[in-house]
Amino acid sequence: MAEKDGIGQFVSHDMRDRYTTKSLYAAYIILLIVSIFVLFGGLFFQSYVCVIISIPVIFTLVDALFTDKTVVHIPPLMIFIMIILMILLLLGKVFVTGYIIDTIADLLFGIALGLAGLIMTYSLLSTIPGVRDEKPFLTAFVSLSLALSLFTILETLQYVILMLMNQPTFTIKEFMAELAPMIIGALFVSILFYLNKKNGLFKYTVTKYMESNPGTISISEYEIQEIRKAIRNGESENVEYKSTLRTNLATGEKDPRMEKAILKTLVAFLNSNGGTLLVGVSDDGTIIGIDEDSFDNRDKMNLHMTNLISSQIGNEFLPFISFKLVDIDEKCVMRVVCKKSDTPVFLTEGKTETFFVRSGPSSVDINGMNLLNYVKNRFKNSKNRKN
Repeated sequence: MAEKDGIGQFVSHDMRDRYTTKSLYAAYIILLIVSIFVLFGGLFFQSYVCVIISIPVIFTLVDALFTDKTVVHIPPLMIFIMIILMILLLLGKVFVTGYIIDTIADLLFGIALGLAGLIMTYSLLSTIPGVRDEKPFLTAFVSLSLALSLFTILETLQYVILMLMNQPTFTIKEFMAELAPMIIGALFVSILFYLNKKNGLFKYTVTKYMESNPGTISISEYEIQEIRKAIRNGESENVEYKSTLRTNLATGEKDPRMEKAILKTLVAFLNSNGGTLLVGVSDDGTIIGIDEDSFDNRDKMNLHMTNLISSQIGNEFLPFISFKLVDIDEKCVMRVVCKKSDTPVFLTEGKTETFFVRSGPSSVDINGMNLLNYVKNRFKNSKNRKN
C-alpha cells in the first residue's frame, strides 16, 4: 500500500523504509557516479582530502541505494554539500594557482564541518532533554569545537598519508591559510544556529537528520541508569510507564488503543513541560519488556514508532522526541524522551484532533475555553521567555 510522503509524492512502504523517493533515488545514483569520479580524480591528482571525504560519501550513497537503511540516513543536502566541496577541492588541486577556488572550498569545508559538528552535538545531547535547544550558546560552542577537531583530524590524516607516500607535505603557513576560511565557515554556522536554529539551512540538514535517525545515540549505561532512576522515583507529571507498544496483553492481539495511549502521553508531555515515557514497564514499576515479538526486528519496531509519531502527531515534532531501545535485566525497554514544544500539539485521529496535557501522573484532554486559556497562557509565556 502506498502513502503520501512529506512533499506530496506517493511512496511505498519499502521505499519509505529506505527514505528515498524515485526522484531522490535517481539523484543518489548520479551523485554516486560523481563521487566515484572524484575519488579517482583525488587519487590521480593526489588530493587526499578528496579521497578521505569521498569514501564515507560513497558508502552513505551505496547504503541509501542498496540497503534497507541499515546504518543512518544522511540528508540529501548534506551529501550535495560534500560533493560540491570535493569538486572544488579537486579543482583547486588541478589549477594550482586557483586561490579563489581554494578559499571558497575552505569556506564550504567549514560550513560542512560546522553542520557535522552540530549533528554530533545534537546526538550527544539527545539524552539530556532541553539542553541542546534551551542552551543554544552551549550547543553552538560545542559544535564549533567539534568542527575544529574534525578539521584537525582530517588534516593530520592527510599529512600522514603524504609522508607515507614520500610526497611533499604542507607547511604551517599553508595549514593556516586553509584554517582561517574554514573557521569562518564553521563560525558562520554556529552564529546562525545561535541566532535562529529554525533557519532553512538547519531544517534540511540537522533537523532532517534528527527526524530520519531518532535515537541515534548509544550510551547504554547512561540509559540504564536513567531508566532505573525513573522507576525508582515512580510515575509523575514528567514520568509515565506503559507495558506495551501495540499488543493488548490481555488478548495477545494488536490493539490500536495501546498505540493511542502511547501517543496521548507523548502529546501531553509536548504540551506541558516534557517528560520520559518508559514502554515495557508495568504500572507498579516492574520491567516486563516491550512487545518486540510482534515485530520482525527492532529496526521495524523503531520505524513503526517513527511512523506513529509522524502520522498522528506530525513530522515537525520528531526533533522534540528521541527514543531508544535499551536492554536491561534481560528485557528490552523503550525509553522515550520528550522536550516541551513551543507550539500547541494535537493528537490526530482521522478528522479528529485532541489536545492533551499532563495533570499529575495522568494525561488529560482539554477543550473549549479551557483549551483556549491553556494555549494562550502556556505558549504565550513560552514565547516571552524565548524573546
